Amino acid sequence: MHAMIRRADGLLPDEIEFFHREGYLVVDRLFSDKDLASVIDEITSEIDQRASDAFAAGELSSTFEQLAFEQRLTAITHETDQVIRGISSGALSGPSLFGLITHSRLLDVAESLCGPELIASSVYRLRPKLPSFGGGEVPWHQDSAYFDPYCDNSLILTVWLPLVDANEDNGCLFLVPRQHKNAVLPHQNNHDGSYLEIVPKHIEQEQAIPVPVRKSGALLMTNRTPHASFQNRTDKIRWSLDIRFQSASLPTNASLSDGFEAEPPDEDIPLACYPPSADFLVRSQLRPHDVIRDATQFQLVRQTHKFQLAPELAARVKSGERHVSVNPFSLLRWTPNEAP
Repeated sequence: MHAMIRRADGLLPDEIEFFHREGYLVVDRLFSDKDLASVIDEITSEIDQRASDAFAAGELSSTFEQLAFEQRLTAITHETDQVIRGISSGALSGPSLFGLITHSRLLDVAESLCGPELIASSVYRLRPKLPSFGGGEVPWHQDSAYFDPYCDNSLILTVWLPLVDANEDNGCLFLVPRQHKNAVLPHQNNHDGSYLEIVPKHIEQEQAIPVPVRKSGALLMTNRTPHASFQNRTDKIRWSLDIRFQSASLPTNASLSDGFEAEPPDEDIPLACYPPSADFLVRSQLRPHDVIRDATQFQLVRQTHKFQLAPELAARVKSGERHVSVNPFSLLRWTPNEAP
């Protein structure tokens, strides 16, 4: 017998109070099996294509199509990392994924916290955490560390949703409750340049708690909630997706026909809270004609978005000889501004 899906109309008052007090909230039964199955099918189709191409190029001994969704990518990655690199983070943008990002029950929840003029960010990440695969671990950080400091004191909602049951064994998130009311902690580039991490002496790991989330549910967090995820100790992949929402009153690069300013015009307002990626309007009472309603529009917004850090600012970001995956925009915030 299937569990009942959560009712529409967003969060209850006590849930909103808990979120603002603790800095997080687990929402159960947000999606149906059908909602998630279409996304899993879309991911599987992408893996099919990329694995077939790698097999034809002699990079794979098999496409491993006989293996289950929670095992196949592990077998592929033992022979080549090109497939996992091609599908991870924000690489995919198909109709089912867009449908999940803009699902009415999810937008109801986001509206409860961010308001009715709702922006989604294309800073969404698909994260397959492979068993005993170091690259799947994410160090302690706050999402605000990646954003413009102007947005630190506003809510940019992270929705972390697993495509399988997520628990301590397979790598659910750990977080530190009630730390979101403080300033953003100092961050630095981590050991291999793949993430920003909180400078270790500033994180109170003894206060951290694991937050298991069942498939169909979601974990909501503020942009200042410290969180991390560790090694997957099982033999199956922990698949998850994280999505971000904010109020349209915050800085945004979304195309709005008659935008409005959240602050007085003499404020030094950035282009967006995270300018490297495109924002898009997903719900609005004031400008419904600007809402992005299908995957074709969504893909066009992403493809046409342009951002380039000014050369004099980019020059401040020094990575030495290491490969650095963090966007220079985010690194800039934590790079000392040394006088010539």
